[in-house]
Amino acid sequence: MIAVFFGGRSCEHDISIITGLQAMSACKQKCVGVYIDGDGAWWAAECFDSVSAVRNNRFDGKRVHLRPDDGYLYHKNKKLYKVDAALLCMHGILGEDGSLQGLLEMCGIPYTGSGVAASAIGMNKVLSKIAFEHAGLNVLPYVTTTHAKYNADEKEVIEAVEKMGYPVIVKPCNLGSSIGISVAEDRAALYTSLRVAFEWDDLVIIEKALTDFIEVNCAVLGDSYDEELTVSETEQPVGWKTFLTFADKYAGDVKSLKHKIPAGIGAEKNEIVQDLAEKAFRAIGCSGVARVDFMVKNDDIYVNEINTIPGSLASPLFAKQMPFSEQINKMIDCAYRRKQRFDALKRTYTPTTPIVGK
Repeated sequence: MIAVFFGGRSCEHDISIITGLQAMSACKQKCVGVYIDGDGAWWAAECFDSVSAVRNNRFDGKRVHLRPDDGYLYHKNKKLYKVDAALLCMHGILGEDGSLQGLLEMCGIPYTGSGVAASAIGMNKVLSKIAFEHAGLNVLPYVTTTHAKYNADEKEVIEAVEKMGYPVIVKPCNLGSSIGISVAEDRAALYTSLRVAFEWDDLVIIEKALTDFIEVNCAVLGDSYDEELTVSETEQPVGWKTFLTFADKYAGDVKSLKHKIPAGIGAEKNEIVQDLAEKAFRAIGCSGVARVDFMVKNDDIYVNEINTIPGSLASPLFAKQMPFSEQINKMIDCAYRRKQRFDALKRTYTPTTPIVGK
């Protein structure tokens, strides 16, 4: 049985519902949905009728939980489902950041997507930039500050930002879907942007904002341990100006927002972006599927961020290469391979485990 995890306590809860139901619909293996509501309760059901039904708790589900000593979903004290693998469709904190991944590892359940470390690094915009820089990838100039540091020495932070020059873009460190992000054109706007960002995270990153650039996205499928990875076509969101807000991506009238596949940057630059996407994927140590977002201006290509559980699992980017069901199968295969590698290592205790030096 494949358990499809979606929902969660993140502010990206509703987006995760969409991804989860899409995945359940496409998955050809027998699966059960595990919906985590806004309070953190887990509900298991083999059928969820619609997004609105989930949001309004109109489904026939049972409260479930895991135990760290086996791979079953329990209802009260009764084993309900044996979980062969978990298909993760959780966006944001407590789902995409390594938290759920660590729980599943303790329970011995293979899961799709990146492991604990890669998930945590990918979710953290500061750590991921450090990893990208170490791998020789271009990132924009940036300044970081904690809420405590900003409160203690506001002047130092403002001066460091203004040394980069306006405009800047201010982001909470551990959120996605453009939540809490805003552009500051001057000092007054910077104060406002920092106040908003600190409502979402205690660590904030302030980047030099590009103007007149092209956003390009590219996804990668596979495992960093594998020699060969599958790289998607490039995608260019069009019909927006400064950056994609949450509403641009998921709410309201989005008829003006379209996606050009491949991106309109020319064949040579598209190939470069695809190569850089693979390098970014390996720099973090990703597995499963991840989407890498770039900014292209003239001949300069900058890595913006990586999404280790992207919306719709980045399936539109692979649409010409494979159906969504095949992509899911490949992700599950990656999960099994990673679990086999882990089990082959002598890192867990058994009564016969030799202790070196004792």
